[in-house]
Amino acid sequence: MKLHTWIDALGTGAATGLIAEVLVLRMNPEVTQTMHGVLVGIPLWASWGMLMVGVPLLIGLAVFDRFRPKAERWLAPVLFTILFVVAAVLTAVNAKLHAQLLSGPAHRVLVQDSVGWGIAAILAVAAAGAVRRIGSGRGWRIAFSIVMVALPVVRLTTSPTPPRQYLEVEPQPLGVPSRKLLVIGLEGLDAKVLLADAASASYPHLARLREEGARAPLTPHRPYLRWALWTSVATGTYPGRHGVKAHRGWDLPLVFSETLRLLPWTPEGSRMILPWGLSKLVPPPPATVAPLWSRLEISGVTTKVIGWPGSWGDDSSIQTEVVDGVGAGLEPSIRASLEAALEPLPERRSRIWSAIVRDQTRVELAVDALEADVGNVWIHFDTLSLARRYHEPLRPRHTRERLFLELVMELVDGQLGELLRAADDQTLIAVVSPFGLAPPGPFERIKRLFGGGESWHTSAEGSTEGLFILLGEGVDSGRRVSSVNPPDVAPTLCYLLGLPVAQYMEGSVVVNAVTPSFLAEHPLRVVD
Repeated sequence: MKLHTWIDALGTGAATGLIAEVLVLRMNPEVTQTMHGVLVGIPLWASWGMLMVGVPLLIGLAVFDRFRPKAERWLAPVLFTILFVVAAVLTAVNAKLHAQLLSGPAHRVLVQDSVGWGIAAILAVAAAGAVRRIGSGRGWRIAFSIVMVALPVVRLTTSPTPPRQYLEVEPQPLGVPSRKLLVIGLEGLDAKVLLADAASASYPHLARLREEGARAPLTPHRPYLRWALWTSVATGTYPGRHGVKAHRGWDLPLVFSETLRLLPWTPEGSRMILPWGLSKLVPPPPATVAPLWSRLEISGVTTKVIGWPGSWGDDSSIQTEVVDGVGAGLEPSIRASLEAALEPLPERRSRIWSAIVRDQTRVELAVDALEADVGNVWIHFDTLSLARRYHEPLRPRHTRERLFLELVMELVDGQLGELLRAADDQTLIAVVSPFGLAPPGPFERIKRLFGGGESWHTSAEGSTEGLFILLGEGVDSGRRVSSVNPPDVAPTLCYLLGLPVAQYMEGSVVVNAVTPSFLAEHPLRVVD
């Protein structure tokens, strides 16, 4: 194999690794870009790119050269041009996907990167033409590859990611609410479930939500990051302000002193973008913005939070449930029916059963809290989401799945009934699902056609709309409201509780869900 083939392939791989480093840094503006990190990171990512991209490319070129031999084949211009075009497209996609997860300056630099990689592709074509006119000697070709590899380094060092420090909001008193609050996080609830699947008279409590509650479609921010969305609901802010993004973090102490909170999106995932297996999965840093329940608790309201997803640090109000593992709290007939329905569905059976038992335990804890006069209860369920994700009946032949989903909905309806009965008539009740579930899209179907993808039936990956439902005094019963966003939940609850809205909250009060008389009697107040 000729020397120039090695240079072309490994040079392209090195540039790929360096572009990956730039993209990782753009996704994490809170990570300090130090000279030590740059000097250590450049050889790590360059060598990783050589291994993961350069070596397979080298093998491919060797096979191609064997079947189509040619004395001189200079492929570097084509390879680098393709690389920079792909980098421009991938960077533009990440800029669009992560608009709510990055600060304004960091997002702007990411957009500029996309333009910069496009210019680099044009520069590669122009420089290659100049080298060919000069004479296309080996020295000029090597110099061309060196310049192309150096472009990401130049971009990284001359345009560092603008540093970002997340807003830090400690729990501060908001005042004494006018009534109790019950927030039910019902993951997997969307318009399809509420309006179609639960249309039967078998689900009276879902029917009550549908008929008596003011409801709005809840549009999640993209990309789908479960913890980020549930944290936005609780804090009234977007991830670019509260700091919670993925459900895990990545430590790479050899390069970065801080934990990476987010990796770039790529078509096949981002697991291999960090070099040489040196990173370590860790819990993500906790939210820097206090959730609404903490502000109520410090205002003197007794509080219990049960299973709410997110990274909350040492928040003392979070209740850890003790699950008995056998579903002792379930009504015997529904327990037996669920066990029988899960029997022919062995895949993920234990995981779904654990969720069923865990949610029932959470209901019992919440009911005990409400009956003990706890004034601020937040509870999360995920059985419906898991059941729909893996066993949603998408075709007429899915009879076993349909029977199982009907039983799950009967279970969820009963759990809602227990909570609604335990809450008094004055309690403000909110039911929240920050995202819905949808069948596979075209891209997922293409992946499955070629043996990739996953086996789920429905997913939140497409950022389908969830629901926000309100019940209680001041709520315009039966009102249908236009789409809202996850950060709108917390300020709306503050307003309906007779409390001021915190100025840092990025959401808005959903005034269309409130009765005109309540709006007239309760002017909006704002505090820090």
